[in-house]
Amino acid sequence: MSTTFYKSLGKTENWPNLSSIHPASLTYDDVLLVPQARTEISSRKETDISVKFGPFTLQKPIVTAPMDTVSGEEMARLMHRLGGLTFMPRVFIDEALAACERLQKDKINAVYSIGLKNALADAEAFKKLGAQVLLLDVAHGGMQSIIEAAEEIQKKLKMTVIAGNIVSYDQAETYKEAGLKIARVGVGGGGMCITRLVAGAGFPQLSAVFETVASGLEIIADGGIRKPADFAKAMAAGARVIMVGSMLAGTEEAPGEVVGGVKKARGQASEDYMKDNGSKLGEFRSAEGIMTMVPYKGSAEHIINDLVGGLRSAMSYVGAKNIQDFQKNAQFVLASPAAQGEGVAHIVGR
Repeated sequence: MSTTFYKSLGKTENWPNLSSIHPASLTYDDVLLVPQARTEISSRKETDISVKFGPFTLQKPIVTAPMDTVSGEEMARLMHRLGGLTFMPRVFIDEALAACERLQKDKINAVYSIGLKNALADAEAFKKLGAQVLLLDVAHGGMQSIIEAAEEIQKKLKMTVIAGNIVSYDQAETYKEAGLKIARVGVGGGGMCITRLVAGAGFPQLSAVFETVASGLEIIADGGIRKPADFAKAMAAGARVIMVGSMLAGTEEAPGEVVGGVKKARGQASEDYMKDNGSKLGEFRSAEGIMTMVPYKGSAEHIINDLVGGLRSAMSYVGAKNIQDFQKNAQFVLASPAAQGEGVAHIVGR
């Protein structure tokens, strides 16, 4: 049981109905949503999954990860059409600003990523082009320098700044004290992340959502989404949106060419990415991500629709017509390893 969980017990107004579960060390597979009795939902079409996220109203609570083999201008245009949002990756500033100018000209909303170096100057450049929201894209969101940079940008430029990644209630409270409204949550759970293998640092993803939601911040559940059920559970736990990355690698809208039926996919902390962006591995830095080739998947729209369909189905089981009711009414039950095995198709081979 984490010590921060005890501190968050007093913030029960921000928690979903957890029944008897202590959300101390849980991943998405560790729980199931309990179907409710006497629900008034007669069709999944009755569910409203729109959310307010910062200055945006999203028709689908999905954002794409700021990975250069996942998110680019084509993905941003698709997500805008579908009612979601794209987080553009950290790239060389001139390239990033050019993309921002093109998207802003076409009134395509996106979140733009910056680093700590030259953070205020880069933020000013994005603001001049009309950007409303920035992401301070740094792996460890607990660093004081990140909090100070976010606070400075918000105060001087009146922009929304998202920081992270964090995992605990204490970290979330520190963000609130600095005036931040949105946090990116999750360490080590990404599909192309090996932080837990390299640094031994991280936090079970569902528990990280529970912990940080208790602060009242708008939470981006980032990492660990492998199937529609994970999306539904993250939202039921209180996340405002979920962030998907590796699931969208290999899609038509992801940057990169299809060669032999595959496309490159890589984490931003991979050796492959760092070599292309001027960073060096050595005594003071190890790769915490991987590069791989993934099969071409067709349009990302199919994956987004599959995720959304799972969320709407979960809401119908819980009897919730909107996300607020979903998070209020959802009850979780622990799933033993046997229960997890019972939940997958098992007739094959009999």
